[in-house]
Amino acid sequence: MTVTALTPGPRVRGRRGGRVLAPAVASCLAAAISLAACGSSGSDGSPADAGASSAATAKTVHVGVLQLASATVIDQTVAAFEQELKTKLAPRPVSSDVKNAQDDQSLITSIARGFAQSDSDGVAVIGTPAVVALAQQTQDKPVFALAMGDPVGAKVAQSLERPGKNVTGSVDYVGPAVLLRSIMKISPAPKRIGTIYDPSNQNMQVWIKALRAAVAKYPGVSVVESTISGAQDVPSAARSLTGRVDAELIGPDATVLSALPVVGSAAAGCRSTSAAATRPSRAFWPASARTTRPSAASPPTPPPRC
Repeated sequence: MTVTALTPGPRVRGRRGGRVLAPAVASCLAAAISLAACGSSGSDGSPADAGASSAATAKTVHVGVLQLASATVIDQTVAAFEQELKTKLAPRPVSSDVKNAQDDQSLITSIARGFAQSDSDGVAVIGTPAVVALAQQTQDKPVFALAMGDPVGAKVAQSLERPGKNVTGSVDYVGPAVLLRSIMKISPAPKRIGTIYDPSNQNMQVWIKALRAAVAKYPGVSVVESTISGAQDVPSAARSLTGRVDAELIGPDATVLSALPVVGSAAAGCRSTSAAATRPSRAFWPASARTTRPSAASPPTPPPRC
């Protein structure tokens, strides 16, 4: 299967500001399945008769869903995708098989292999490592990325305009420079911006590079990075920023998102140990989960001092 476009799609609003691009992906999958049904033919190569067409219409559509981890914005995205797909394919029944890898690399590989060998009509995936894993397991089954930052850099697509492979979907990327403009309007402005991320995530490699470039434009401001290799590292990574940063900006890393309450708790409950920096750390919702882009007229409100 070759897809023709991988571009941002229309958004719907989730609870707590989650931006979900899943409807665009659901529409793409629905179109692919409909085309496959329309292309059915008889054994002699002639177009299928009305009876066969009716049978195809009544056939249940089986869709696999590979979810990297659990997080509010991820759960919302999957739910929106499932609902939109059912709407687009009605009256055909849709069966979704959702599997959560819990940010376990061995599980990601195992689930990806299972979906690749299954008889599902297509697989929707959320989480860059999961998309890459499934793309490596199958080159003919349709793979739909529900939200991905850099499919070209992750080598699952040749370009956004013409992916050229069996992977398509939605791109949801908000540059850290957009968020930083708002954060820097806080008074007093933070001098040390902390962040936590998994360096093996291709999406985050792009994002952290952009964050460094954005911060470099503010004299005297620096980035303090804390890296992880899995969800189990997030609590210690969050604690490692205690007293070392004035604010925290979390990027679209599904692993960190799955443990975001831990990050927020650590940031809200600490103060810098430096006598010259008495501000508490501030954690900001990740780029992938903002409802709207920050407005210069309404900078984020820092949490109360401990």
